[in-house]
Amino acid sequence: MEFCNTRNNSTCETTSIHETGTSLIALTGNPYTDLAAYGIDLHGCTIRYLRSANQSGNTVTGRFNISGREETAGATSYETLILFLVEKNREHRRYVAECHQRKRERNYASWLSRHPEFTFYNCNVTFM
Repeated sequence: MEFCNTRNNSTCETTSIHETGTSLIALTGNPYTDLAAYGIDLHGCTIRYLRSANQSGNTVTGRFNISGREETAGATSYETLILFLVEKNREHRRYVAECHQRKRERNYASWLSRHPEFTFYNCNVTFM
């Protein structure tokens, strides 16, 4: 009998949390604690529950100040709204990390152009 989990790297068919849309963390209804559970620092927010869906089909909308960056979001439920903000924040963090990596590479290339004596060609050195 084979158990489907990530520990034994099984090949069973499983459904990921992103496919079901349910949250790994139990939501409390307080956006400050809910986003803090995902490691997001929320400085301020305004959430509106609409009586009927707007043109985009959203019934919950909000403005969020996440670490000084304003985000607006809309969803069909509070849970979907929080998960959208979490994904949006992860996407922003990935973008910032990529920009920092490119800047490090540019700085290294600039330094290397000023110090060509540190350029090594065909360096086949083995340490024993």
